Amino acid sequence: MSSNVRVRFAPSPTGYLHIGGARTALFNWLFARHNNGIFLLRIEDTDQQRSTEEATQAILDSMKWLGLDWDEGPYYQSQRLSIYKQYAENLVAQGKAFYDTDAEGRKAIRFKMEDGVTEFNDLIHGNITFDTALIEDFVILKADGFPTYNFACVVDDADMEITHIIRGDDHISNTPKQISLYNAFGFKLPEFAHIPMILGEDGSRLSKRHGATSVTEYRDKGYLPHALVNFLALLGWSPGNDQEILSIQEMIEKFSLKRANKTSAQFNNTKLDWMNGQYIKNTSVEQLTLEVKGFFEKSGIDMKKIPAVWLANLVKLYHERFKTFQDLLNQTGFFFTDAVEYDQAAVDKFLKKEGIADLLKEAYLVLSLVDNFDKQSLEDCLRTLTAKIGIGFSKVAQPLRVAITGRSVSAGIFETMELLGKEKTLKKLDSTIVTLGKTFESVKVDAEPSSA
Repeated sequence: MSSNVRVRFAPSPTGYLHIGGARTALFNWLFARHNNGIFLLRIEDTDQQRSTEEATQAILDSMKWLGLDWDEGPYYQSQRLSIYKQYAENLVAQGKAFYDTDAEGRKAIRFKMEDGVTEFNDLIHGNITFDTALIEDFVILKADGFPTYNFACVVDDADMEITHIIRGDDHISNTPKQISLYNAFGFKLPEFAHIPMILGEDGSRLSKRHGATSVTEYRDKGYLPHALVNFLALLGWSPGNDQEILSIQEMIEKFSLKRANKTSAQFNNTKLDWMNGQYIKNTSVEQLTLEVKGFFEKSGIDMKKIPAVWLANLVKLYHERFKTFQDLLNQTGFFFTDAVEYDQAAVDKFLKKEGIADLLKEAYLVLSLVDNFDKQSLEDCLRTLTAKIGIGFSKVAQPLRVAITGRSVSAGIFETMELLGKEKTLKKLDSTIVTLGKTFESVKVDAEPSSA
């Protein structure tokens, strides 16, 4: 295919960029990059009541975060009103449209639909036919001077020399009206490709009840942009083998509409989490540390007091254990507070046993005597204690883990204590020993962020 391919992504700024829109943008971007073509961004902001500057900025920010750079634009339909007026009046002059006056005397322009059959070859669905006798004459320019969607879309796509229109299949019903307008103007028809919609995990159309639906929400939950792009690319397209992790360059090289699915894709949060986890594992500790610092700051932790080396060690310790930055924060929140927030199941299993308080007191005493508070010294110290008492090491390790972290699962307990430091480790241990003397039934301390 020649390099004169021109495609566009044309969102309406009435809300954030949702996952379906991001997937459409990505498919257009990949198609353009694969064919050495032009990817154009157009903001369809003719809905005066619902379009907002905030939504426009959110769309631009989301596109940039995903790495979907555009070659032309953004163009704004609200700045092209005189162009639409001229085209509409030309149709009136040719007898292909007419003025329609309402009860208040305001004039709109309505397009005359001709009876017949409209047929086009969809690059994904194949041949599609419509009976245009079923479509009534429709407004193309409203009385307030603003164009309707189908009209502005055709004028812009022709004016901007768009060669391929790749969009969601909810637009199939708009296509016969648009083709009629193309024909009325004598414009060359572009190629159409309608991508099946994305469904939620329950098989219904993806919506807010399925959880996060906007790109912004996934960014704020701590997903990596390349992981989300990789995941979205495979929602309705296949590279032709079982490969699931693809670099941006591989996606560009392999992308073809011939391998786009005809049926709806199903969003799978578990798969996205797995994929993001794979990307995290394959990202250097140095790069992750920068990202984690920004994410933790936004979450309310004062990172100014936390040494870069300490944070890098935390990321290194949990590198294989977290799937999103939010997941990392959930697992490591105890490092940033002196209080202990207990998981009740962990308490019931490991702390509500006879003799545990005395065992933790013994551990406290020996740990308080350790000068070099590193992993090896801590392990030697506690193994000496268990040998002296005559119990298995896990009999101390698990209660100790819950006492310090509040949960039964964490990174290695010795590495955890080393990273926490002696003062904080002993403080948490002492707090649990005190609490054991009271009750654990309703213990849930709100963590106040502090320095590590």
